Amino acid sequence: MRLSRELNPKEEEIVAKRKEICRSAISKLLGKAVSPNKVPVVSITASGGGFRTMTAVAGIMQGLQGTGLLDCATYFASLSGSTWYLSNLFCPDLYSKDGKPDINQCAEYLKECCSQMGTKKFIANFLGYIHQLDERKNNGLCVSAVDLWGCYLASVFKLPEKTGTKTLSQQCCHVETAEWPFPLYTALNVQSNVAREKFHQWMEFTPFEYGFCTHRMSMKDDDLEGRKCKGVVCQERDEPDIGYMMGLWGSAMAVSLREALEFLKEDDHTLWDKVVALMVKFAEFVKIAELRPLAAALPNMLRGIAVDWMQSNANKVQADRVFTIISEQESDMKQFDALLFPSASSEFLLVPDKAKRVEDEEFMILTDAGIDFNDPIPPVIKPERRSDVIIVFDNSALSSQWVDPFQQLDLAAKWAKDHSVGEDAYKFPKIDHSKFDKDNIQECYVFEDEDDSECPIVVLFPLCNPKLKRDPDGDKPMPGQDEVNPFATCYGTFHLSAYKPEEFDALRSLCQSNVKRI
Repeated sequence: MRLSRELNPKEEEIVAKRKEICRSAISKLLGKAVSPNKVPVVSITASGGGFRTMTAVAGIMQGLQGTGLLDCATYFASLSGSTWYLSNLFCPDLYSKDGKPDINQCAEYLKECCSQMGTKKFIANFLGYIHQLDERKNNGLCVSAVDLWGCYLASVFKLPEKTGTKTLSQQCCHVETAEWPFPLYTALNVQSNVAREKFHQWMEFTPFEYGFCTHRMSMKDDDLEGRKCKGVVCQERDEPDIGYMMGLWGSAMAVSLREALEFLKEDDHTLWDKVVALMVKFAEFVKIAELRPLAAALPNMLRGIAVDWMQSNANKVQADRVFTIISEQESDMKQFDALLFPSASSEFLLVPDKAKRVEDEEFMILTDAGIDFNDPIPPVIKPERRSDVIIVFDNSALSSQWVDPFQQLDLAAKWAKDHSVGEDAYKFPKIDHSKFDKDNIQECYVFEDEDDSECPIVVLFPLCNPKLKRDPDGDKPMPGQDEVNPFATCYGTFHLSAYKPEEFDALRSLCQSNVKRI
């Protein structure tokens, strides 16, 4: 286990190289030279949303590359469906003849894959999936519906049969050149039968290591499935393939029963809402409301390490900010405490009711991070990475009608506030809802804190723009909301049937043009 307030040395090296590329690109856009010590850290984030988001990101990346903005970005953080795009981009032997990542070729490859997915593919490969799950079980690993989902995704993108980049760590060779923004993948660590509000931890994954977004603890990707005790791998196992990780990162089916029921609510006080509310109360009464029977599990990296809860708010448990390593030696305890939490309170809370002690669990239960909120903001506002500008592409499905699209940013702002302790500040601007007018939707919205120069500027791109009717490079009509409705059946988050090539191209072109119009 690596305990450090610094970034992984390999990441620091790549970011330093990337800084020179960004400086050149920003200088070109501004028309004047930018000083090496004044190059801003620009981070791109893309929300979850299944195959809809993956398709949208294909267009977004083409738009960013076409405008020169992609070379200005240091990081690209992804969640759920957007992790599928990044995973494929950095498996270039799937689609590229020269073995190098290529945005246009990747988009064409994904279009082909999406046209072939669906029930027939699942049934045709089902016995193969079962064989893979049986191998995992025989190796002493937990097997869940997420594993089956990962097998399906791997077959959709032909990962087992065509690619040499089989694991996350094997993406290193494509990342080390610094030709692309550094990729960040996300997931959420939860506990079964414990409400997410009482316990959850945002986790990040890179081609070098995985760990917590708020704690200075990480381990190598090679150790993902190794059995661990006291921060050391005591039983080595092969790193899981990238298909399994895609299933884990995009595992929306791992919601608890309560979360699934609340998802069905219509929020307009109908009789159906009252029925759902009664079902939730019944599930809570029989103590099954917080079960996550379909969630994935990885060996617990905290197993055997004494974990206690520290008080950062007298009125509530902030489970993502509150533990410190306790060593057998008091001097070591103080050293670790100063290293990991220099400004944290020394007072402690008890573990919340029903929660098992984190260090006693052999496995961590991991889910789609979008279950908490649907924009992967936590990894890019870490004090170590602290972004100056965050470009947010939110592809969330809000409703069939345009409503306030700032909901996810609101949740991100609350998360940043709740998890800031002293100098460990996760800075994020206040979200001004008065900027939204459903009768005059903008291509993008900008939020900033004018009183804090260290707070990042946030630029939000909504998924769909009804005003967009013309190609910015010509007179070719482009789809607006009337032609491409992201909430239509074919673009639904849980729509798993094949996308027709024209459906893929329509959404991809819309997102590409939204970026190019700025």
